[in-house]
Amino acid sequence: MARLKRFQYVTKDQNSILQDTIARLKQIYGENTWNDFEEDNVGRMLIEAFAYDSDLLLYYLDRQANEAFLTTATERQNILNHSKMLGYTPKNSTPAQAEILVSLEKTQDYDITLPAGTLLYTQQGLRFETQTDAVIIAGELSSTTTALEGETFTEVLGVSNGEAWQNFYISRSGVLNIVDVTINDHTWELVESFAEEDSASEVFTAESDAWRRVEILFGDGNTGKIPEADERIYITYRVGGGIVGNVAPNTITQLRDVATDSQGNTIHLNVTNPDWASGGSEPESNESIKLWAPRYYEAQERCVTKQDYDTFANRYDGIAKAQTIMDEEALKNGEANIVHVYVLTYGDSDNTVALANETLKYNLKTYLNKYKMLTDWIEVHDGKFSNVDFVGALTIAKGFSSDSILAKVREVLNTFMSIDTRDMGEALRISDVYSVIDNIEGVSFVELTNPSETITPDSDELLVLGNINFSVNVT
Repeated sequence: MARLKRFQYVTKDQNSILQDTIARLKQIYGENTWNDFEEDNVGRMLIEAFAYDSDLLLYYLDRQANEAFLTTATERQNILNHSKMLGYTPKNSTPAQAEILVSLEKTQDYDITLPAGTLLYTQQGLRFETQTDAVIIAGELSSTTTALEGETFTEVLGVSNGEAWQNFYISRSGVLNIVDVTINDHTWELVESFAEEDSASEVFTAESDAWRRVEILFGDGNTGKIPEADERIYITYRVGGGIVGNVAPNTITQLRDVATDSQGNTIHLNVTNPDWASGGSEPESNESIKLWAPRYYEAQERCVTKQDYDTFANRYDGIAKAQTIMDEEALKNGEANIVHVYVLTYGDSDNTVALANETLKYNLKTYLNKYKMLTDWIEVHDGKFSNVDFVGALTIAKGFSSDSILAKVREVLNTFMSIDTRDMGEALRISDVYSVIDNIEGVSFVELTNPSETITPDSDELLVLGNINFSVNVT
């Protein structure tokens, strides 16, 4: 099916409306009745004001037509609304995860425990929380734990008024996940929809908008219980996420809380992350939502085909890119259908990738197992990625700035090589590179020295943007 193009139902601009209006006035009133057409006349001023307002209204009509379709919408909130209608939940930002080494300067006679939930910091103040207890056994010097970027908060969400469809907004934006919601010491359950709930169901929904504000909604007494009037609603949630959490080794070194031994004595501990933190990612981009929301709708919550596996793997939090390869030989031999899923996670800066850690790969496999066919066997592997450097010479027209042209080249190449829209195994055609650079206003000629020919990666390999280095000549 052909992709929808941007609509332009109305081709008139301010000047054409102005000229048409003047011609119409002359036709209706004649040359002598209305003749205020000179630019310094009051009549001309009124006509120009009418043309301006008409042009503005027609522009808004075109914008509304474009926003009515997922593929042509540009406003983030409208894109989220379209994806919701398809049952697709865009990926939230994910927190980076780091392995933490906890150590002592000298051995102790008692076990030392750094409890789960302890806040750790980088020198720049970025916060991480330990996920498990780190116990240094008596006589030993170190132990390990894992930490997630972000911080947990508990607050009063609001007070119930006893009415149906009560909604509240969490005070902080950038919520990663909701830990729990409690009312009168009862923990209420987060659900995707009230459709299958009854009047006794203690449930709520949560929905994030384009500004990453999260709305909590309760039921109407028929589909979902109404919180009792005057009851306080408490919520615990985590805030954080993004590529900023993918910090370098030995940067998580600050410890806010003090540790104690099994006798309650205060102990000084050293903490650090020996390796890079990984897995932090930004919220799903608009282009990625447009690509994957229709595919998710087609999959109908089951993994049968290669495209189904690609869809579910690529929408999993923390996965930057995934590629599925079916084991055809196993099928021919009558064995189980072995599904090989190759994955990459997000790198430490925008539009970059890295190898996924074992925890992320295990969690993805567990997630895919919920939707697979009974005879499928899933294996998750590391994908590959290769940096492509763009080197060449540009000839630009007079009147254009070299710096602005080079900035535009970087912008179009960054979009062209975006990890959101480029697939593993997708070839980089040299003609496409010439095309995107040639289309930049002010570029008269481009000559590439690298890449010099079409690059065809392996099926489990992603081509990503490397260095950009162009010389500039002015005609």
